[in-house]
Amino acid sequence: MALEFRSETIKIPQTTGAFSTNQSKPFGEKVRTAEVALKSFKLDAVGGSRPSDIVQVTVRLQSIGDEDVEYNITTNYSGGNYTGEVTVLVIADIEYAR
Repeated sequence: MALEFRSETIKIPQTTGAFSTNQSKPFGEKVRTAEVALKSFKLDAVGGSRPSDIVQVTVRLQSIGDEDVEYNITTNYSGGNYTGEVTVLVIADIEYAR
């Protein structure tokens, strides 16, 4: 049993309003338990930012497969069109085969 940490950066295409994507991170060994955390994010308003904009970024654990950790990222920029990226840290308790 050992903890493994994996980072993954997800690109956000140009969009308006809420954007949601499901992702999966393979570990190659049996995953006993896992958690995901927001490591960093960058959302850029297309055409310049506005002082009253609200930015939201959420990362949620969806499920733990045999060797995969599935999670969901949701972003929203209230000011209109935006692009960006979100970096997620996936932490898994691995059970190595003997």
